[in-house]
Amino acid sequence: MWLSGLCLVHCLALPLAVLLTPAMSQWLEATETATHWILFGIAIPISVIALAQGYRRLRSIMTLLLGGIGLLLMLVAVSHVFGREMEVLLTVIGVTAVLFAHLRNLLGHQALHAKT
Repeated sequence: MWLSGLCLVHCLALPLAVLLTPAMSQWLEATETATHWILFGIAIPISVIALAQGYRRLRSIMTLLLGGIGLLLMLVAVSHVFGREMEVLLTVIGVTAVLFAHLRNLLGHQALHAKT
Protein backbone atom coordinates (compact mmCIF):
# COMPACT_ATOMS: atom_id res chain seq x y z
CA MET A 1 0.00 0.00 0.00
CA TRP A 2 2.85 2.37 0.81
CA LEU A 3 4.42 1.75 -2.59
CA SER A 4 1.11 2.50 -4.32
CA GLY A 5 0.76 5.71 -2.33
CA LEU A 6 4.33 6.73 -3.12
CA CYS A 7 3.77 6.01 -6.80
CA LEU A 8 0.61 8.11 -6.78
CA VAL A 9 2.44 11.07 -5.21
CA HIS A 10 5.27 10.65 -7.71
CA CYS A 11 2.90 10.55 -10.69
CA LEU A 12 1.06 13.66 -9.58
CA ALA A 13 4.10 15.67 -8.44
CA LEU A 14 6.54 15.11 -11.29
CA PRO A 15 4.37 16.53 -14.09
CA LEU A 16 3.93 19.64 -11.95
CA ALA A 17 7.70 19.86 -11.48
CA VAL A 18 8.20 19.54 -15.24
CA LEU A 19 5.79 22.42 -15.81
CA LEU A 20 7.66 24.55 -13.29
CA THR A 21 11.10 23.83 -14.73
CA PRO A 22 10.95 23.98 -18.54
CA ALA A 23 14.73 24.13 -18.85
CA MET A 24 15.06 20.68 -17.27
CA SER A 25 12.11 19.00 -19.00
CA GLN A 26 14.20 16.98 -21.46
CA TRP A 27 16.35 15.51 -18.65
CA LEU A 28 13.29 14.85 -16.50
CA GLU A 29 11.54 13.09 -19.40
CA ALA A 30 14.40 10.61 -19.76
CA THR A 31 14.52 9.82 -16.05
CA GLU A 32 10.72 9.74 -15.79
CA THR A 33 10.40 6.70 -18.04
CA ALA A 34 13.23 4.88 -16.27
CA THR A 35 11.70 5.71 -12.89
CA HIS A 36 8.32 4.34 -13.96
CA TRP A 37 9.87 1.07 -15.17
CA ILE A 38 11.82 0.71 -11.91
CA LEU A 39 8.76 1.42 -9.76
CA PHE A 40 6.66 -0.96 -11.87
CA GLY A 41 9.35 -3.64 -11.50
CA ILE A 42 9.19 -3.22 -7.73
CA ALA A 43 5.39 -3.13 -7.64
CA ILE A 44 4.85 -6.35 -9.59
CA PRO A 45 6.36 -8.91 -7.19
CA ILE A 46 5.12 -7.13 -4.06
CA SER A 47 1.58 -6.81 -5.42
CA VAL A 48 1.42 -10.33 -6.84
CA ILE A 49 2.57 -11.86 -3.54
CA ALA A 50 0.23 -9.68 -1.45
CA LEU A 51 -2.77 -10.27 -3.73
CA ALA A 52 -2.13 -14.03 -3.85
CA GLN A 53 -1.86 -14.25 -0.07
CA GLY A 54 -5.01 -12.17 0.32
CA TYR A 55 -6.85 -14.40 -2.13
CA ARG A 56 -5.79 -17.56 -0.27
CA ARG A 57 -7.14 -16.13 2.98
CA LEU A 58 -10.26 -14.36 1.79
CA ARG A 59 -11.14 -15.94 -1.59
CA SER A 60 -12.19 -12.58 -3.01
CA ILE A 61 -12.18 -12.72 -6.81
CA MET A 62 -13.18 -9.03 -6.88
CA THR A 63 -10.05 -8.00 -4.96
CA LEU A 64 -7.83 -10.15 -7.16
CA LEU A 65 -9.45 -8.71 -10.30
CA LEU A 66 -9.12 -5.14 -9.03
CA GLY A 67 -5.42 -5.62 -8.31
CA GLY A 68 -4.82 -7.40 -11.62
CA ILE A 69 -6.56 -4.69 -13.62
CA GLY A 70 -4.57 -2.05 -11.76
CA LEU A 71 -1.27 -3.78 -12.57
CA LEU A 72 -2.33 -4.18 -16.19
CA LEU A 73 -3.17 -0.47 -16.45
CA MET A 74 0.23 0.36 -14.96
CA LEU A 75 1.94 -1.85 -17.56
CA VAL A 76 -0.05 -0.26 -20.40
CA ALA A 77 0.87 3.19 -19.06
CA VAL A 78 4.59 2.60 -18.71
CA SER A 79 4.72 0.86 -22.11
CA HIS A 80 3.15 3.93 -23.75
CA VAL A 81 0.65 1.72 -25.59
CA PHE A 82 -1.73 4.69 -25.89
CA GLY A 83 1.06 7.27 -26.09
CA ARG A 84 2.89 9.34 -23.54
CA GLU A 85 -0.12 11.62 -23.12
CA MET A 86 -2.05 8.86 -21.35
CA GLU A 87 0.81 7.62 -19.16
CA VAL A 88 0.06 9.66 -16.06
CA LEU A 89 -3.70 9.14 -16.19
CA LEU A 90 -3.44 5.37 -16.71
CA THR A 91 -0.77 5.07 -14.01
CA VAL A 92 -2.85 7.01 -11.49
CA ILE A 93 -5.93 4.87 -12.22
CA GLY A 94 -3.87 1.66 -12.07
CA VAL A 95 -2.09 2.57 -8.84
CA THR A 96 -5.39 3.58 -7.26
CA ALA A 97 -6.93 0.22 -8.24
CA VAL A 98 -3.99 -1.67 -6.73
CA LEU A 99 -4.19 0.47 -3.60
CA PHE A 100 -7.90 -0.31 -3.20
CA ALA A 101 -7.22 -4.02 -3.75
CA HIS A 102 -4.62 -3.96 -0.98
CA LEU A 103 -7.03 -2.06 1.28
CA ARG A 104 -9.74 -4.66 0.60
CA ASN A 105 -7.29 -7.41 1.57
CA LEU A 106 -6.26 -5.56 4.72
CA LEU A 107 -9.82 -4.82 5.83
CA GLY A 108 -10.95 -8.35 4.98
CA HIS A 109 -8.06 -9.80 6.97
CA GLN A 110 -8.90 -7.60 9.96
CA ALA A 111 -12.58 -8.55 9.77
CA LEU A 112 -11.65 -12.23 9.57
CA HIS A 113 -9.54 -11.98 12.73
CA ALA A 114 -12.15 -9.90 14.55
CA LYS A 115 -14.62 -12.77 14.21
CA THR A 116 -12.27 -15.28 15.84
